[in-house]
Amino acid sequence: MNGYDFDDTIFRGNSTRRFCIYCMVHFPYLVIMIPVLLLAVILRALHILGKNNYLHMLEWYIALVPHADRVTERFWDKNINRIADWYLAQRRDDDIVVSASPEFIVKPACDRLGVKCIATQLTTRCKLLQPHCYGEQKVAVFQRRFPDTPLSSYYSDSLSDVPMFKFAKRGYFVKRGKVSLLYVDGKKQK
Repeated sequence: MNGYDFDDTIFRGNSTRRFCIYCMVHFPYLVIMIPVLLLAVILRALHILGKNNYLHMLEWYIALVPHADRVTERFWDKNINRIADWYLAQRRDDDIVVSASPEFIVKPACDRLGVKCIATQLTTRCKLLQPHCYGEQKVAVFQRRFPDTPLSSYYSDSLSDVPMFKFAKRGYFVKRGKVSLLYVDGKKQK
């Protein structure tokens, strides 16, 4: 089984950010959330908010999106073409996406690709059901869901995924579609 981060790895861009913009275009009243989003960025920059609370604060607008599940499907009708060609060329049925983005945003894309999905458990009413699937949490969630399944490779654009790189047999760093081997058997390559 191969694992993949989603945003800026197999999806060109950040799906949560793009979904937020998509929602603001289709539901203009969501601009009232811009001060909350800016406040979250400032509080994070000042190290007042931890990563989990910061991400949750950025997601509050979701509670104001009517029928978010249907809106998400329409979003993917327009954005599924942003899946990276390099990924599509090597995609396998047993692939798994492990993402910090909300599951209700990422899973419909994974369903269309025919791959498994682990992502942050956030309801469309913005209730966080577990800590964000980020950093070490990705490994913990993967091991709970697939306790006896080794991960052959993990691909990501972010060094926050070093725990997944070390957990997998091979860890690949992805930057603008260029894939480089970064870890083998938990050891960083030169």
